[in-house]
Formats: sequence, C-alpha cells, structure tokens
Amino acid sequence: MNSILMRGTALVALLVGVAACGGDDGPSGPVAGPLRVVVTSPNTDDGAVMFQVTGVVDSVVVPAGLTLYQSVPGPNVIRAIVTGNISSGSNLLTLYVADVSKASSIATQVLQVAARVTYAQRPAGAYSLTVQK
Repeated sequence: MNSILMRGTALVALLVGVAACGGDDGPSGPVAGPLRVVVTSPNTDDGAVMFQVTGVVDSVVVPAGLTLYQSVPGPNVIRAIVTGNISSGSNLLTLYVADVSKASSIATQVLQVAARVTYAQRPAGAYSLTVQK
C-alpha cells in the first residue's frame, strides 16, 4: 500500500511539473503597436515631405514639432504631407497597426519634397522611407 501511495504521489508531481512547463512563450497571436516611418534624406533642411503609405493601419500620429495633413484616397491607403524641421533619420509618422510583426507588408512611397525656407521642390527619388518597429 505504501508503494502505491508513493507512486501516486510521484505521478501527481510529474504531471504538475509538466503542466507548469507548458508553453507560455509570450503572446501567441497578433501584437498591436506602433511602427515608425523614418525618412532618409540627402539634405538637412527639408520642410515638407508628401508620401503615401499602403497597408492596414489603425491610426497615425506625428511627433511633436511636425504637422500632419492627410487624406485617405482608397482602402488601406494614406496620403500624407508632413511639415516642419525634417532631416535624414527623422521620424515622420507613427503608424498604429494590429500586428507589428507584419511591418514588411506596409509599403511607402515618397511623392514630393520641398525645402524648408525656399519651398523649392526636390527630386523625390533622392529620398526613401523605412517602416521600423
């Protein structure tokens, strides 16, 4: 009888140990959160960037000191103009999305750029945008 009790106790301890080790490896589904849209520029005195973001985005905000003008010309498309002191490495926009692991599914395109003081148009092909976590 004593050995049956010991085996039962050992079995319960083993089952509890296995259950405690069970796979809590963090969130198992989509993780909502922010993604930054960062500009790469050959200039340090940009004043406005017009660009398009294509992808599923819940909402957008700009960092302090910048101004955002936006339109939604179609499903999952945001066209934005950000104005202010813009230079290479600037965060132009923060996108809030339902799943930050799908950042690569968001496409960006620079449409126009203007200098800060003179408003002179600059070649959009010299600029790029990256979406970062």
